[in-house]
Amino acid sequence: MPTLSIDSRLIEYSEAKTILEIADSAGIYIPRLCHHPDLPAAGEVTLSEFIFQGNTKIEGEKPDIKLGDQAHCNLCIVEIEGQSEPLRSCATLVENGMVIRTDTSKLLDLRRQSLGKILATHPHACLTCAQKEGCSRIDCSSNVPVDERCCVLLGNCELEKICDYIGIPADTPKFVPKNYPIIKGDPLFNRDYNLCIGCLRCVRVCRDVREADVLGAVWKDDRIWIGALKEGDLREADCLFCGACVEVCPTGALLDKENVPAVRREKSLPCTEKCPAGIDIPRYLKLIAQGRDLEALNLIRSRVPFPGILGYVCFHPCEANCRRKYIDQAVPICALKRFVADKIPVEDIPLPQKKADTGKSVAIIGAGPAGLTAAYYLSLAGHRVDLYDEADQLGGMLRYAIPDYRIPPEVVDRELGQLNNLGISFHQGQKIDNKFGISKLKEKGFNAILIAAGTSKSKVLNIENSELENIFTGLEFLKSAKINRAPRLDGRTIVIGGGNVAIDAAMTAVRLGSNSVKMVCLEKRDEMPAHEWEIAQAEEENIEILASWGPLRFLGHNGHLSDIELRRCTRVFDPQGKFSPQYDENEIITIPADYAIITIGQEVDKDLLNHLEDLCKDRKNLLKASKNFELGIEGVYAVGDVLRGPSSVVEAIADGRLVAEVMDKYLGGNGLLEFTPEMAGLDDSRLNSTSASIRQPRQSGKVADPRTRISGFEIIENTYDENTARQQAQRCLQCHLRQLITPVKFPPERWLVLANDVVEAVPDVEGVFQLLDDEKKILRISGAARLKQSLLECLDNPGNAKYFVWEEDPMYTKRESELIQQYLQKHGELPAGGIGDDLDDLF
Repeated sequence: MPTLSIDSRLIEYSEAKTILEIADSAGIYIPRLCHHPDLPAAGEVTLSEFIFQGNTKIEGEKPDIKLGDQAHCNLCIVEIEGQSEPLRSCATLVENGMVIRTDTSKLLDLRRQSLGKILATHPHACLTCAQKEGCSRIDCSSNVPVDERCCVLLGNCELEKICDYIGIPADTPKFVPKNYPIIKGDPLFNRDYNLCIGCLRCVRVCRDVREADVLGAVWKDDRIWIGALKEGDLREADCLFCGACVEVCPTGALLDKENVPAVRREKSLPCTEKCPAGIDIPRYLKLIAQGRDLEALNLIRSRVPFPGILGYVCFHPCEANCRRKYIDQAVPICALKRFVADKIPVEDIPLPQKKADTGKSVAIIGAGPAGLTAAYYLSLAGHRVDLYDEADQLGGMLRYAIPDYRIPPEVVDRELGQLNNLGISFHQGQKIDNKFGISKLKEKGFNAILIAAGTSKSKVLNIENSELENIFTGLEFLKSAKINRAPRLDGRTIVIGGGNVAIDAAMTAVRLGSNSVKMVCLEKRDEMPAHEWEIAQAEEENIEILASWGPLRFLGHNGHLSDIELRRCTRVFDPQGKFSPQYDENEIITIPADYAIITIGQEVDKDLLNHLEDLCKDRKNLLKASKNFELGIEGVYAVGDVLRGPSSVVEAIADGRLVAEVMDKYLGGNGLLEFTPEMAGLDDSRLNSTSASIRQPRQSGKVADPRTRISGFEIIENTYDENTARQQAQRCLQCHLRQLITPVKFPPERWLVLANDVVEAVPDVEGVFQLLDDEKKILRISGAARLKQSLLECLDNPGNAKYFVWEEDPMYTKRESELIQQYLQKHGELPAGGIGDDLDDLF
């Protein structure tokens, strides 16, 4: 293989790359600013005729030509044996036998000169300040004017780290503020052209990687100017808001807004982070935008077994965290999931390959979303699954309480029907109690048992006259309406409660004939726990909301409900957030009522919990389990509402998947229950959206007219047609592509290993050193007349010290004091845990 030498290291290489690329692969750092591994060379950028910084137009002097050498930062220069002048390592291809130096004093001087030119047009007072570490940037001890200070990236800025590595030349001119535009009115991003160093990374990533062509550059007054190709804000400039420009910017010229959910390489995307099931949202939206609906559905199903159900009833917390919301409105993530689930016939959806029979068996109590999800995954893992439920049909509250106008029964049938192909044994009409419980299941030989019961009972309201006729509890009322379309109501109905069940009870009462429906809740209108869109639907159907009122007592006539007394609620929760309502007893009203529906919460069937007397329960009578869902009895687990109380369908499904992973490991499996399909093109760096799709507003499916829909239980909002679905999917900003941008290489840490051979390389000059432990916590700060000698003495008794850093300074006592004061200001205490001096005598 061909070889070359870099800093006396012999390196083999297999293909012709640039010196910078070979050095990076060998762990040899060469400083750079204009270079980025995903981008073409800066000199390849063709200049525009003009650009705009907001509404400020800047006309260039050399339009339509490539920038060439004047575009480069010249920080990556290296010396090559046989070459008279240093060459840029980012643009020079390696050759067999090359001898390269990256660290000579000549190179350092030249790099500092280039860095000085860059800093001449960039605020840098903070970079040369002895107090910069831990500085708040608010109170400046040196009284530097605000427009000469560094930005919020201080301490984490790429340019700053380059300056620390190379060193700022002493003759760098003082920065003179030019008052270029600072634009903070755009959604998602802030732009400060005073901080731009003209590295052209943003222009290249926009043009060459994203192919959006929104940004451009001009040459004027012997420097590069960068801006948008169209005048105005970013929307007017046809920005697609992908964030790639922010990701590659080495300074604070382009920054994410602080109040917008951030895209971070090391974290889940904002939308996915808020999805309890962790569905890969941007990628399935991209598939829908491309018309690859079956692949989109398979990707969703890799995380949840019932995407169609979620498409109808998920409360989509992902949309609350969608970055698109900060431009106009969130992408309709849930409705698009419903679109593909409704479009693809069940027979076209292949089940994941079931693993070989493990010989292990599992009993699951409860056939709601959590239990069914656990049954699905445990069966696919090769275990025999028996599922027990007291109802006649699978689905729990999905089947028996959620009204048909939210999710049609045929959707539940379709989604749950796939379980019939997994070999699961269903035991319907089987109540778990003291006659048939955990001990009986253990006697049957099950290797593991899962309690996945839901909150199937409504809480009662213990106030005067609650035994009157025509007073119903919420879930029982909804179950009766779902199964029998009863009871028929012909008068005035009062629903007590402000949650989603209360909304459904009120809307169901309208459909069952009530000519007047009012909701009474303790909370203020804007504090109601029900989702805003469900409240809006209720109000569309002329349901009146009496907010900040609580029931005092029921009044009756001949054993039937006639009125309800209400008292004004002045507070629902105490300052600690605990439910503790307070009332104004002087403000009481009476409202007529022929029917009342109590929807103040749900709980687990007490018969089930009372049977489980050997298990720990909390004050709410819910089971207590470890973080791994274990109940303290060998092989017995619990999941869902029986642990957490009432929760959403998506939370129950997510829990069911998690407990299945835990149980699979207990049964000898590897717990890897994700079936991720292989799909091409999802990470293509080009954007799927266009300026037209970014301007496209959010649309809903066709919504039934409130005046006609109240006559029955038909679905309120219809599924998207194909054209609308494609348009809405294209509104996604594809934030996942930003995470795929290659991170830049920062200079190596300043911290050196505290070892003899490393210390021997330190000059024996005046200066200051710091000792750090294995977590890089500073233990000691000391000035020394002879740095090497002092560090060698530390090696004799290192204590907890593992690393050190040094700096040359003839005024070492003054510098020592400065660093200690910095540490004290940042940490509120002196460095401790190291060796040597008692620092108190310094003060």
